[in-house]
Parts: sequence; structure tokens; C-alpha cells
Amino acid sequence: MKCHQCSTPALYQMGDQRTPLCLSCYSKLMHIHQQQLENAERMMNYYSDQMSEVAGLPPMGPRFAPRPRPVVVEELKLNNINVTDSVVGTINTGSIGTVDQSITVLTQTGEPALADAIKALSDAILESKDLTDAQRSELVDSLSVIAQEAATPKETRRNSVAMTLLERAMKITALAGDISGICQKWWPILVAAFSAMNAS
Repeated sequence: MKCHQCSTPALYQMGDQRTPLCLSCYSKLMHIHQQQLENAERMMNYYSDQMSEVAGLPPMGPRFAPRPRPVVVEELKLNNINVTDSVVGTINTGSIGTVDQSITVLTQTGEPALADAIKALSDAILESKDLTDAQRSELVDSLSVIAQEAATPKETRRNSVAMTLLERAMKITALAGDISGICQKWWPILVAAFSAMNAS
């Protein structure tokens, strides 16, 4: 089944009409929804301040915290991952964009543990000084596929594909001493996610 907006295979069905959307289009739709929510939060803060001013009282009650601004890498907006200028030229920005979109989707679809694992591993891989540029690039490409599979519905995940990439990624990061602790904490969460379906 193709996405309703492009020629990419659909992973999600939205609304009562079950409109098919791919990961990218779904992420864009969720971004629009989040922007609308942020605008509503800002208006509620404004009205709360306005009422306090009219009443002659200091601002009272909880406020919606401002949302962090996205990072822009070569015209690519990243809402979850930190990318420094020193590694921009060594990674596939399309792959890191897919990882970032997948984290957003996982957060919005009730998979915060997977989202946290992918974000932590992405940040560690990008910041590691022990990885070569070639290793970093391979890991980012692998993580983009793993993240995209994690963001799909459980019954349609390609677990064997993800597990093969995970095994390779864990071997590479095991050689990077500066991120070994982070990897030992977060890789098992992804392994468990894809192993559960194989065992059932």
C-alpha cells in the first residue's frame, strides 16, 4: 500500500478514513499537530498573563514551558538530535533526518523507551571521538533503518533486518571506549524490542 501523499510505502493509517501515510508524511503531519498545540499553549500563557494584569496580581499558576528550538543541519530540521558542525560532512543527513523523525513518531505513539534509546545512541555515536568517520557514517545509516523499523507497528516490523543491523552496530560501538557505557545501557532496549516479536 502506497502513501496517500507520495510513492513511498505506507506505514500508518490516519483518521476515520484510514488514510495511508509513510513515516516521513506521518512525521510531517505530527509536526503540524505539535505546532498547533504549541500555538495553543502560547495563547493560554498570554491569556493567563492578561487576566493577572487586569486583576492587578502577579502571574499565578503553572505555565507551559517554552519548547526547545530545532537544530538546522544543511536545511534539515532536527527536533531531537544534537549534531555539531564537525560531523555534518561525515554523515548522511537523510539518514539522521530519518532517525530524528522516528524518535518523534515513537514519542507520539507511546514508545518513549525506544525513543530515548535511539536518541541516546544517536547522540553518543555523533559525539564519540573513538569512532572513525567511516564507522560513524555506517552506524548512522544502520540506526536510521533500525529507528524506522522501531517506529512501524509491531506486527509489521522486519525484526530480522533490525537484529542483523543491531548485531553489527554493537560490535562496532564495543570498540569505542568513550561511549561503551552508554551503548551497554541502551542497545539492549532495542534488542529486546525486536527479539520479543521473534520469540512470540
